[in-house]
Amino acid sequence: MAIPEPAISERHSRDRGPRHRTGRGPLLVMFGILAVIVVVAIVLGIRPRLAREKALLAANDAATDKRPVVNVAPVHQAAPQSEVELPADLQALIESPVFARADGYLSKRLVDIGDRVRTGQVLAEIETPELDQQLSQARANVAQSQASLVQLQALIVQARANLKLAKVTYDRWKRLAAAGVFSKQESDEREAASDARQADLEAAQANLNATEKTVEANAANVRRLENLKSFAHITAPFDGIITARNIDVGTLINAGNGGATHEIFRIAQIQLMRIFVNVPQTYASEVHAGQSAELRVQELPGRVFKAAVERTTNSVDPSTRTMLAVLRTPNPTGVLLPGMYTQVRFSFPRKASALLVPGDALVMGREGPRVAVVGPDHAVHMRSIRIVRDYGSELEVESGVLSGDMVVVNPSDQVREGAQVETRTGR
Repeated sequence: MAIPEPAISERHSRDRGPRHRTGRGPLLVMFGILAVIVVVAIVLGIRPRLAREKALLAANDAATDKRPVVNVAPVHQAAPQSEVELPADLQALIESPVFARADGYLSKRLVDIGDRVRTGQVLAEIETPELDQQLSQARANVAQSQASLVQLQALIVQARANLKLAKVTYDRWKRLAAAGVFSKQESDEREAASDARQADLEAAQANLNATEKTVEANAANVRRLENLKSFAHITAPFDGIITARNIDVGTLINAGNGGATHEIFRIAQIQLMRIFVNVPQTYASEVHAGQSAELRVQELPGRVFKAAVERTTNSVDPSTRTMLAVLRTPNPTGVLLPGMYTQVRFSFPRKASALLVPGDALVMGREGPRVAVVGPDHAVHMRSIRIVRDYGSELEVESGVLSGDMVVVNPSDQVREGAQVETRTGR
């Protein structure tokens, strides 16, 4: 019986299939095992490294967290000119009180505060009744002494005539007595009479001299009182402006300058103004006569007035450690007023190598003035500096730092040589 061909082929296929699958299986298993081994090796090799890196990062973060954070500011090059602004008082070039020189009552007041006056201008007039009486009495005394002088001059003439007659009579009696006509006694009497007339003349001459001196004294007293009378007109001692008036018509005036109650007027000359500045010891050696400066007034914004140093005291007040400097500034328009509070700005040349360091960065110790400089590696380096000038907020230094160095501001005790810090810009 013949077998169909398809059936034979199907059996042959079933016989070959199991043998073929049995040949590829071990190969796949081997590849699978190798893959597992590789994965395990990779995992076992990477995980410790990752753990170490993680531990290192954690340690670095922990170390970073332990670094103190400090504020730093840069050292920068100073400008060629240093400027300082100081408070000052503004005063008139000349300011003087005007006092009365005569007693009396104010009869006229010709000016008031704010008026501009000229030298010699009459400001007020004083009525002086007592002074007028004294002047009249003095003039009467002069007239009386002059009359006495005339009388004494007449007596001198009479005394000279009497002396001449006495001398002539004595000479005659002397010759007759020698001839025996008269006795010696009578001749002596005529001699004594002549001597008496001589004494009368000398006494009259002395009285005349005394009276002449009296006339001169009385005349001097009249001139004195007339000068006092001239002070009844109160005049301006110089060109200026009336800044104060303390009297009015009818006020009782007492001569003298014993106090503010006697002050009649106050006059100020404001075409030139004087500026008084107390210069700190730091800048005292830089300020000298002839130096220019700028004047500013807060109430006059935008306006700058030129001034120049007139003189200085050339000494520092030990109580304030300042030197007084006096400046002048022109004031043709009168916009500057005596008593104003102003600011004066001085400019001083600097050395080309001058550097500026924040004043809060200074560390004082046994080693002298130092600053803490933070390097690129975040390490602190303490450097000694030489201070040229202290501006308060900044220090001008010559050595120890370079332009661009970052210095620690307000350093704490943790900031020391070699310390690791984290920086933060700003104060």
